[in-house]
Amino acid sequence: MYAKDTSRKIKSALRARKMQGKYMATTAPFGYQKDEKDHNHLVIDEVTAPIVELIFSIAEEGVGLHTICNRLRKAKVIKPSFYKKEMFERYTDEEKMYDWDTAYVSKILHDPVYAGNLTVAERPTKTMRSKKRQYIPYAEREVIYGTHEPIIEQSRWNTVQKILESRPPVIGESSSGYDNIFRGVIKCADCGSAMLAKVEQKRKRNNVLDKTFYCCTKYRKFGKEGCSSHTIEARTVHEVVLADIQKHAGQALADRKAMVTEIAERLNLQLSADKEQQKKELRQCKQRVSEIENLYAKLYEDLTRELITEKRFQMLSARFDSEQEELTAKIKELEKSAIADKEQLSSIEHFAEQISGYAGITELNFKIINQLIEKILVSEPVEVDGQKIQRLTIHYKFIGALETLE
Repeated sequence: MYAKDTSRKIKSALRARKMQGKYMATTAPFGYQKDEKDHNHLVIDEVTAPIVELIFSIAEEGVGLHTICNRLRKAKVIKPSFYKKEMFERYTDEEKMYDWDTAYVSKILHDPVYAGNLTVAERPTKTMRSKKRQYIPYAEREVIYGTHEPIIEQSRWNTVQKILESRPPVIGESSSGYDNIFRGVIKCADCGSAMLAKVEQKRKRNNVLDKTFYCCTKYRKFGKEGCSSHTIEARTVHEVVLADIQKHAGQALADRKAMVTEIAERLNLQLSADKEQQKKELRQCKQRVSEIENLYAKLYEDLTRELITEKRFQMLSARFDSEQEELTAKIKELEKSAIADKEQLSSIEHFAEQISGYAGITELNFKIINQLIEKILVSEPVEVDGQKIQRLTIHYKFIGALETLE
């Protein structure tokens, strides 16, 4: 019983320190080192952090773990264990020095520590008598945010998680010859299913892009009972998306402030004069709440001095309570709206800064698509004035859809 109580106290103390954002492990994770002034705080290791950056950069291309390991091996990147002093003294075998393990690469890519966060418990023991550890899925782990300087930005780390989870990386090239850079991003606008890339080898065309088209996965499985085909040429998708990115990138490069204002207006954000009106209204509401508090105190004083009746007091206090509740609810709504607008405006500015770096691109790749785009919705073609029109809606990260393209 004493041992069990001691174990509980130790676990409780360790958890409390972890909840404070303190790093409690013996050694720092690869890419970091312990702060000389505070051993419970992590600082970036300038020697190994670029390797972590390289791993995430390759992962953003949508390649598999084996491909990442092969690229690290070909680039002669020394694996983590050989950065320990004792390993240098024991081994000189080059094959082992560059032999990266897929499990370790996966661990680096999934670890929130590289986004500046710490997990409270990854694999805790079940009981004090057992050495077996309980596995907690990544999505269920408790995370403390902003505990140290990140090597990878949070938004970028989130993008890699999405690539790893919802769009499993592929190993090697597709047998069809078509590199589906839109996989997991392009979806049916009606049923929400992924759009399947189909290469029609019977088409007498030189470029594989001209042989490829997208259609609704649900339609392919269940026919018209599931959904309609939503068929669209792969080249059309490439050209439309490339043109839209080039357009917004050019705008951001030419006049970023004007672009941010234009997008904010499209998203109905409150700007300049509207913000001032909102602030004025918020001040008036808070001032009135303060006045009601003073009136209520005066009202109670009048009651104690018998200047008003009990019935009159109850009637006036009920009126003040009702007005105060309405004002409090309105203050919360105004403050919430102001915070939401501020966050959205910050997201637009971040989007403008990010997309401006792609002003000169002439072709797309998997990395660009996943850095900028959340999803692409393809509608079923409709006939308008004798012409078939198909709508494509690009939902950009941070800001959503700006317009529907035809």
